[in-house]
Amino acid sequence: MYGYAGSILKVDLTRRSFTEVKLDPAVARRWVGGSGLAAYLYLEEIAPVLEAAAEAGAGYPDPLGPENPLIIATGPLTGTRLPAASRWTVAARSPLTGIWGEANVGGFFGAELKFAGFDAVVITGRASRPVYLLIDLADGKRLSLEDGSALWGKDSYESTDLLGDLLGAPRAGRPGRRPQILAIGPAGENLVRFASAVHRKHHVAGRTGMGAVMGSKNLKAVVVRAARSGGGEQSEAGDRSEGLPFPVAQPARLKELAAAFAARARENMVTKSLGEAGTIMGMDLGALIGDVPIRNWSQGAWDDELSKVGVGGYAAYLTGTGTCFACPVACKRKVTVEALGRRLEDAAGAEYETLGCLGPNLLISDLGALLVLGDAANRLGLDTITAGGTLAYAFEAADRGLLDALGDAAEIGRLKDAWGKPELVLELLGDIAHRRGVGDLLAEGSAALARRIGRPEAAGFLSTVKGLEAPAHDPRAVHGMAVAYATSTRGACHMNSLMYGVEHAGASAPEAGLETDGLQQSSAGKGLLNKAAQDLGSVFGQAAVLCQLGGNMYTGDDLVAMLNAVTGFGYTLQEVLECGARIWHTKRGLGNLYGVTSGDDRLPPRLLEPLSEGGAAGSVPDLEGMLAEWYQARGIDPTTGLARREILEGLGLQRLADLLQRRRDAAKAGR
Repeated sequence: MYGYAGSILKVDLTRRSFTEVKLDPAVARRWVGGSGLAAYLYLEEIAPVLEAAAEAGAGYPDPLGPENPLIIATGPLTGTRLPAASRWTVAARSPLTGIWGEANVGGFFGAELKFAGFDAVVITGRASRPVYLLIDLADGKRLSLEDGSALWGKDSYESTDLLGDLLGAPRAGRPGRRPQILAIGPAGENLVRFASAVHRKHHVAGRTGMGAVMGSKNLKAVVVRAARSGGGEQSEAGDRSEGLPFPVAQPARLKELAAAFAARARENMVTKSLGEAGTIMGMDLGALIGDVPIRNWSQGAWDDELSKVGVGGYAAYLTGTGTCFACPVACKRKVTVEALGRRLEDAAGAEYETLGCLGPNLLISDLGALLVLGDAANRLGLDTITAGGTLAYAFEAADRGLLDALGDAAEIGRLKDAWGKPELVLELLGDIAHRRGVGDLLAEGSAALARRIGRPEAAGFLSTVKGLEAPAHDPRAVHGMAVAYATSTRGACHMNSLMYGVEHAGASAPEAGLETDGLQQSSAGKGLLNKAAQDLGSVFGQAAVLCQLGGNMYTGDDLVAMLNAVTGFGYTLQEVLECGARIWHTKRGLGNLYGVTSGDDRLPPRLLEPLSEGGAAGSVPDLEGMLAEWYQARGIDPTTGLARREILEGLGLQRLADLLQRRRDAAKAGR
């Protein structure tokens, strides 16, 4: 089989067993890879449990229980030298939202896993003590669960360094193969529901709490070292040499495409800007159009403070750039800074989402302090989007007096009048990760905090959709984000379809139904556009797996050409879009099984309140109109939020359709 390593590794932590399963070519063709493959594998693992629960009318297993599979999956383009093709996925049922969860991440781990001979790893059970999973092919083949007790309590950076030292990484001039490491910090160990997992200190599987799933399994890290590299993983510039440890269908065609797309990346406006300014360029654009959240999404402008956290301010701390496997874009930033009593030397620089959610959203414009806050969150293993959203919500709730009955007065008092205080935020991040004091309350996320408050007004200023805090992009500024957030399979997310690229960066694939009139503050036709963005995006940015930032230069036809050169499947664009629909409906169906209805396809009131100033002043998206259009195009009943059975069966999802029917029957029977 071309384009794949050809094997899936199944690890049972309870039994300490390893099983290698061949990847069925038919499954690969229909589910592609990444979170598409992960969704298929998840459903296969959990379906018997769900079937039994549906029959009994019982509740489903705890996301932090041993029966929740954790899946790490690569895509067919992962490990090739195609630009922006370094992505991979970590997936499970989310402990934050209770529905399908996934985190899309770049770096070098995905390529290394594929070079080690595995397209995916499925991890079940719970270890009796802290362990790390070692997949080491540098000297023979070694699959083992190693004692991780000495790592427990260490932050993600310390764990990465200790494991690198132990396994002979080339540090301080010492030769050797570098292992690729995915590690959790104290937040994951303490089951913070928005804990992240961190790779190579700069690449974070941040969203939906996958670090907490690892922590619940006593799994401190996953370490991979292949027998050979395939080129690229040692070079920050992106090695483009030939030779892959897995076969591809059309090597000459792949080489031709890689060269052509690398040349395009040097000329494309978005990829050039990413290389020159990093993701921070979004702050300058966002300040103009009203896209940046300010004071828990309640302000549309903030004097001249936004300029302090943009590209110009960042330059004072910039010391270098970094990249992902074999990617010429190099959008990562490296910084040196001294603030909040800490010094970072040539360290990973904060990305746009971190700056937006921990900065203006908390009324912090001290960029040096924000760089330290981002570093601290990564070390602790916290998703900076949910951390920022939860803190902003808590600050406002405390100021309103809504938290007074929920804890110690002194602890709750720390959250009052807390805006613009980076020293306090640094303390609170540590408290959340270790579940100390008020941090234990915040560690559940903002939606859980609103439920704890238990008053009707508490939900009015949340930023969550389906329990997941919104990223730093305001749907009042860019209306397509409203329907994209509302219908995302994992909750508020700007990367769950291609809507972000189309509306924010001008990505276009008219052959796949992706083009707009360029009017961001218009809702016309964007329900239909969102359906197209989900179908193509479910393959493009989630299954293939391409980076949606560096990959902004690609069209749907480019995706088909790349997939066919690598896999030899002979895809048509229509088949790729059908794969996307299949992947999307599987994730949506899992959400339905876990309780998602059309009532959850909504934005919180705060994100629909008109702003009085800024680039989005007076702009409110027509969410109901977009949803009506989307439900019809998507084949979903607007009353229940469930896909029509013929839609699921037409995509080959009979088992999922049966599960949903059993769930409906059990509900009608009152079980």
